[in-house]
Amino acid sequence: MLKERQTAIEFAPHKKEFAQKTLITREGKSVDISSDTWQLPYATRSNSTLRFERISNQQIKETLKAHVAERISRVSTHSGYTVYHDAWREVLQHWNTNYTEDTETQLIGLFESAVNKARAKHTLWSMYRPIQWYIWAAENFPENGFSPVYALELEAIQIPGNPKGEAVRMEDPSSGPLHKSLELPLLISALRQDRSQELKHLQEKVILALSIAFGRNPANLTFLRESDMTKLQPDSDDPCYVIKMPRIKKRQLNPRDDYLEEYIDPTYGALIDELLKANKELNIAFEHNTFTKPDERPLLINTAGNQAAIRSKDIANVFNMASSDISKLIHSFVKRHNIISPITGELMHVTPRRLRYTLATGLAAEGISKRELARILDHTDTQHVNVYFEVAGNIVEQLDKATAKGFSKYLNFFKGKLIDSDREAVNGERDDKQLIFVDEHNPQDQSDIGICGEARVCHLDPPYSCYLCPKFQPYRHADHEHVLDCLLASREERLNKYENARLGIQLDEVITAVAQVTELCKEDNSHE
Repeated sequence: MLKERQTAIEFAPHKKEFAQKTLITREGKSVDISSDTWQLPYATRSNSTLRFERISNQQIKETLKAHVAERISRVSTHSGYTVYHDAWREVLQHWNTNYTEDTETQLIGLFESAVNKARAKHTLWSMYRPIQWYIWAAENFPENGFSPVYALELEAIQIPGNPKGEAVRMEDPSSGPLHKSLELPLLISALRQDRSQELKHLQEKVILALSIAFGRNPANLTFLRESDMTKLQPDSDDPCYVIKMPRIKKRQLNPRDDYLEEYIDPTYGALIDELLKANKELNIAFEHNTFTKPDERPLLINTAGNQAAIRSKDIANVFNMASSDISKLIHSFVKRHNIISPITGELMHVTPRRLRYTLATGLAAEGISKRELARILDHTDTQHVNVYFEVAGNIVEQLDKATAKGFSKYLNFFKGKLIDSDREAVNGERDDKQLIFVDEHNPQDQSDIGICGEARVCHLDPPYSCYLCPKFQPYRHADHEHVLDCLLASREERLNKYENARLGIQLDEVITAVAQVTELCKEDNSHE
């Protein structure tokens, strides 16, 4: 256990000098604050060092130290961390050491400038913490250059909340939800086909699987332990996987003080099994502390060590990943598989936040209740999920023949085999396996499109679902262009008839698969 030094001098707001040497965070961890460099026990950040030496004015420095310490000890480490960075970024980095006026005048000038800039950029919410610091300081340290009169002016400013869901509302192709039928399937397909057993690749796959399945923030994943994974009926051919997901932003002292149990898709559960097996090969220890028990070992082990935890002697989390590591591993998976977005034509930009948006908008489009969506995303109320329901009706986009054919070169929904005749087809001799396309608007318009290679009775819905089936053997000479035209013509009609966005997504997959077949036939004919 890390030995905590006792606080040498208690925090006293009325004192001019901030003389405290050691601070106990609200989470119960010790921080050495005897110098101008504070190493916070904040393992989710790759760099949790607060550098007060950057602040040249001694009065301002001591006052900010006092406020940050107060937030860390009474609210959370995260609160103190963000106060420091917001105050530095918005105000204090612009301090002019050659300024001849007094501290109070220059500080008011800096705040006025920062508020005006934020208003002009419609980011006034970014000034919330700096303003709260000034108001607090004017009450506790007015002699350090903080005007109680100006504090009243700042207090009168109405600060809007941080805008949430803008990327979702704008359906931004680089930061909004992934396209459910054109982008997300590419990720899932690469995930299922990846057979690599390299540790980094296993971590990539588990992170991506959990992000797709649950849409949690990266910080949730960093606190997972090996013991959080349970395999019910392990000897069964169809085991049931359950994972205990640590909760964040719930004001508990430790994210691992509370969990939500979630069932995992067996395919994704098997990926975690593979990672756990690879983890057994790793012996991890730090300063005579060995991590051997499953409840001590992270599921996602940072083999290089968590630098923020190491510097702050946060022993329990020294092998945790930081939130940025989670994002980097998702990016490295996409780069390793060279997954190109059909929408942008560039390497797909995938982040944990985009996967969270994708899950939420997809579920909203399928008709999930607000309360259940809030539970899945681990929100304490439903106000934060409204944006997903606002955009749910816009998920299904326009799709024409040119677009479908353009997308088909990136997608691989068609898994079957082109044939020239019945002789080279599985079940080619069986009349009951002949597949015929019938135009629903003109039943007299019928054409043979291929052979079903399934030996048993097929329970799919031919002919459309056939194009997504690996057993489908389409004729190279068949008029698949006509099938594509009919599908596109009836797409809007079907969506209006069934009012189901999920059906629209499935139709898009079929349309893209048919477009892929038409392009394959065209390529083969050009080579003849």
